Amino acid sequence: MTVLDVRKLVLLREVGARGSIAAAAQALNYTRSAVSQQLSALESETGAALLDRGSRRAELTAAGRLLVAHTERVLAQLEAAEAELLARDGRVSGELRVGVPLHEGPALLVPALNRLRERHPDLRITLHGVDPDEGRQTVRLGRLDAVLASGYSQVPEPRVPGLYEEEVISDRIRLVIAPGHPLARGEGPRDLAEFAEQPWLLDRTSGLGQLALHMCAGAGFVPDIVSDIGDMQAVFGLVSLGWGVALVPDLVPERPGHPVTRIALAGVHPTRRITLVVREGALDSPPVAVLLPAVREAAEDLRRGASDDPARPTPA
Repeated sequence: MTVLDVRKLVLLREVGARGSIAAAAQALNYTRSAVSQQLSALESETGAALLDRGSRRAELTAAGRLLVAHTERVLAQLEAAEAELLARDGRVSGELRVGVPLHEGPALLVPALNRLRERHPDLRITLHGVDPDEGRQTVRLGRLDAVLASGYSQVPEPRVPGLYEEEVISDRIRLVIAPGHPLARGEGPRDLAEFAEQPWLLDRTSGLGQLALHMCAGAGFVPDIVSDIGDMQAVFGLVSLGWGVALVPDLVPERPGHPVTRIALAGVHPTRRITLVVREGALDSPPVAVLLPAVREAAEDLRRGASDDPARPTPA
């Protein structure tokens, strides 16, 4: 009986996740030919074609996807076994690699991680900037141990296999506009259709941008997009200067020196969910096991601080 090599299975999973043999080879610090040879050997061992080499991307065949699904479970079990062994002596040590999104990420994560450094001095914590669209895959493929990720109402997201995701806080999404704009006047929620003739700032490739497009369509108009910059601090700067309007989550801090007016929307309640993402197999590892409650504490402190400050945007 042939016993499949876990290392070759990991290569197959990496190729499927990254879409090409070249990208997988670069990520794993292998040569392209070495990855191709290993995958060819795996196909010989299984007696099945695992990659569709006729397509422009390295698409997995049905057999390849089946094997990767089993690989996820095998890797989760191996990581869980390692976690149990590490937890036997009760010590929290090693390295915890955490992905932090720009702007609002530090306000939630850094207080939690400071607690961990005080409570567990043997634990080394490193912070890494992440692209919001790649955070989950980065954790799945083992580059990071945890990451903050976002999800938006009315924007479905496919489940990423092998991950555990826990919502830690949510915030509402409001429209932002320059304070001196005529439409900035007035109190109370406003209909989104009132802003149909305004220039819009949105990145249609992001989850927030997709939500904005969905909401504009529901209000009966197609937005005139004059900027597709996704960086929220840049968006605040442009809005403050009168370049257009945008939808922004409340927990994103405003850019110093660039005030905006936040306007609640009538009849709709768009929200963002902020989740902590870790691998299922790592849930019992000492670093991850202490991270989860620390992030919950920090989220509760953030809610409490917002409720105590009426001028501060509040979580949902």
